[in-house]
Amino acid sequence: MGLGEADSRAKLIDPVLHQRGWTEDCLKREETPRAIQIIDGEAERARGRIDYTLRVAVSSDSQPVAVALIEAKKEDAPPTEGLEQVKRYAKGLNVPFVYSCNGHLFVEHDRTTDI
Repeated sequence: MGLGEADSRAKLIDPVLHQRGWTEDCLKREETPRAIQIIDGEAERARGRIDYTLRVAVSSDSQPVAVALIEAKKEDAPPTEGLEQVKRYAKGLNVPFVYSCNGHLFVEHDRTTDI
């Protein structure tokens, strides 16, 4: 039995992000999307929670810009399990890169190339 989602984030994913140079000021965890999507002509607020938002500071006098979202899954889930979910969040927030991860494997999707 593997780690649940919360433990996968704390014990597996957080250390990898820090090893890759993502500092706490560039990470946002468990963010609720505020985007409103228009679906079939009706406004709908995005549901769910974004596990990680990776942000880059563009200038010293502005807020960091979101460049990637990560959907975390429990350790024994396939790493692709959250990909469609995080793609929906990214579309509503216009974020170019998305990842789904089980703590061991990351799956990437580039929304600018659809690959």
